[in-house]
Amino acid sequence: MKSTLVSGKPTLNLDEILRSSDAALPGATNTFINLPKKPDDVFEIYKKVPGEAEDFNSYVKLDQFSGKVLYVQDSRRGGLGDRILNSFTPIHYGTFGGLPTRIFYVFVGLAPLVLFITGFVMWRYRYRAKPNNQMNARQPAEQRRS
Repeated sequence: MKSTLVSGKPTLNLDEILRSSDAALPGATNTFINLPKKPDDVFEIYKKVPGEAEDFNSYVKLDQFSGKVLYVQDSRRGGLGDRILNSFTPIHYGTFGGLPTRIFYVFVGLAPLVLFITGFVMWRYRYRAKPNNQMNARQPAEQRRS
């Protein structure tokens, strides 16, 4: 989606953009704002509607020069596919079970580091032990028995 370029016209100020987004999704609270980076980019206002678990499932895209609503994504009116995809967000961030789930996610996130360190230590011990084992294998059997 692109804003319609108007030469000589400045971008609308943030208050006007927020008023337009509030009219498009009434009752929702603003959670995040993506500002336009290029002259033809749009404002993206992410909102949290009442009863919604996550902050980024509903949003409004607005033309930066006219404030015209270009697109509205309301999570309450989404199709089955949108609802299924939105249900993965709490699983991704670990917010579905409160603090115990987040603590569990910390340990799961640290598991690769622990596996790397323990694997390295095991490899290192095996690497250090190899020369001694090879030397013992080369000795004649009579010397090893004594």
